[in-house]
Amino acid sequence: MIIVISCSGSKNGGNLVYKNNEITFTSSPDKEKTNNFKPDSEIPNENRTWREYVNSQENEILLESYKLYKPKIYSSLYEKYESNLFILSAGWGIINSEFKIPKYDITFSKKAEQNSQRKKTDFFIDFNHLEKVNPNEKIVFLGGADYLKLFYNLTKDLPNEKIIFYKKKNIYSDLPFLKNESSFKLIKYETKASTNWHYGCAKGLLADKIKL
Repeated sequence: MIIVISCSGSKNGGNLVYKNNEITFTSSPDKEKTNNFKPDSEIPNENRTWREYVNSQENEILLESYKLYKPKIYSSLYEKYESNLFILSAGWGIINSEFKIPKYDITFSKKAEQNSQRKKTDFFIDFNHLEKVNPNEKIVFLGGADYLKLFYNLTKDLPNEKIIFYKKKNIYSDLPFLKNESSFKLIKYETKASTNWHYGCAKGLLADKIKL
C-alpha cells in the first residue's frame, strides 16, 4: 500500500543556500528580492531550473521530505511505510519521502499570504514519483480538499486504485471531476477536527483502526 499525505506549512531547517546565497521559493516571487524564485524558474546564469537542480539530489544538506515537515505524523508514517510514503507538495508535486527538497513557502491554502498561494494559472512542472510504483498497489491519499485537484491531476492516468479520505459533507459539489472516475474510491472520515483532520486519519491507519 502506498500512502500520500499532503505537505505542511510548518517546516524544519533553513532556506536553501546556493553559492553563498540564501534562496526562498514562493508561488509569486517578489521582484524586489533577487533571491526569491519559483521552483521552475531558471537559476541565474545557468542553463537549468531550480527543479532540475533539486532533482539532481547533489545538495547533501537538503532534508529528506519526511524530515522537512515538523508535525510528528510524517516521521511516524515513515517508520511504518518507509519508501512507500509519498508527500504531495504544493511546491514540488508528488515526491517520495526519501527525496530531498529545499524549504519553500507555497501552499493551496487561501488563508496564506498572496505570494505563497498557488493558483490554477501558476506554472509548475510537478514531480510525480508515483509514475514508477507497482500498478497493483493501492494509493491512499490523506489531505485537505484544497490539495485534491493536484492529486487527481497527477494520478488520474495511473491504473492503481486510488483511495481518498474526505471530511466535507458533499465533496462532489466542489470537486465534480471525481464523480465518474472509477479508479478513485472515496471514504468519508468522521471527525470533529476542523484543521489538519487528516493527521487523525493517518494515526488511525498507523494504529490499524482503519482497515482498507
